[in-house]
Amino acid sequence: MTIATTSARDQINLKGDSETPAVDCLHLLPCAVKYSGPANTSAYFLPQQQADLTYEASFRGRQLHGRKVRLPENYTGHIVVDSVASNEASDSAFESETPDIPAAEQRVILSAGQFDSLTVWEHDRVPAEDDDEFITSLEWITVAASIHADCTDSCDEVSA
Repeated sequence: MTIATTSARDQINLKGDSETPAVDCLHLLPCAVKYSGPANTSAYFLPQQQADLTYEASFRGRQLHGRKVRLPENYTGHIVVDSVASNEASDSAFESETPDIPAAEQRVILSAGQFDSLTVWEHDRVPAEDDDEFITSLEWITVAASIHADCTDSCDEVSA
């Protein structure tokens, strides 16, 4: 799937097929790591599943508590990487509007992996389904679907 953006030089390419690997071990940590690159996380970050289906682990000496969260039905998450791709054929639709990227190049955001669940972590407690910001934000997907749903049948019932 390719998504057009407001900037003519940007392109988002999300391929949800066999070319994009499925990721079954994705974590949302309650911290910022000022590093981007490969890391041997499987040797140092070792989550242990508890009897109540929650998880415990430690990161840089701090205890973490986690809960696995599934994305809503019919939704897929993507891990994206940002790059600048060369555009050999000069197409006026993709000409750069800013001087930092030449007109012959365009910004491309590619899917490096896809997921349908992830583990959300907190420092002092297991993330609650009704209290954690990320988990509750997923409820808005259902709310948005309800707001934008065709209500012809139900609207007739209400007015009757």
